Amino acid sequence: MRAPRLGCVPYLNARPLIHGLEATLEVPAVLSRRFLAGDFDAALIPAFEMLRLPAPRIADGFGICSVGAVRSVIVAHRHPLDQTPEIVLDPTSRTSVHLLQILLSEHLKNPARLVDRSEDPQAARLIIGDPALRFQETMDPGWRIFDLGQAWHKWTGLPFVYAVWTLADNAPAGTADLLRQAAVNGLAARPAISAKESDPAAALDYLTHSIHFPIGPDERAGVEEFRRHLVSHGLLPAEAGAPVYV
Repeated sequence: MRAPRLGCVPYLNARPLIHGLEATLEVPAVLSRRFLAGDFDAALIPAFEMLRLPAPRIADGFGICSVGAVRSVIVAHRHPLDQTPEIVLDPTSRTSVHLLQILLSEHLKNPARLVDRSEDPQAARLIIGDPALRFQETMDPGWRIFDLGQAWHKWTGLPFVYAVWTLADNAPAGTADLLRQAAVNGLAARPAISAKESDPAAALDYLTHSIHFPIGPDERAGVEEFRRHLVSHGLLPAEAGAPVYV
């Protein structure tokens, strides 16, 4: 059996899932495009990109999730969010953008405009991944943080699933099992993974308490709830295929 070609996001939260494996690292938007182009047998792609597939196959067991505050998918804002007229988006992840759209519209009833850029360095902005963690480490006290994972859980009572191992139709047999075993090994290795970071204690706390890796019934329900809202907002067609977990 040939080794599967794996693609992954370049963030700390994914490192336990690729522990001991070789993978090409790309930001979420590029990773999704390359998966669709056939460059990978499996890729840790964002939930929205996975749900756009006609018949997505998911390696069940592990992904990047949160149950409450996630810390790495945030809106940084200077004024109360209900008084914030616009939010600058992060173009690297449409999952986070669409999650923000849904929360603003349905949970917060906030009509803030979502824009691609702003000349104002004080403008509210969506930040994801390691840049979000670094921002919170160095931000001045004038910034406030709206955590999208925390808001989703407060609103729905469900975990949010940000990314899942999505399998190509021609993925080698055993790919899902390989990914599950790597995750088991990687979760056990979180102290060693964190030790390579500039702040090992903070990294371990993040990987232990902010990122939730197991995918079970509640996480699958969270995916379906996100899918339902995407359809109701016209962001997915009503006939979009529900994922199959293998």
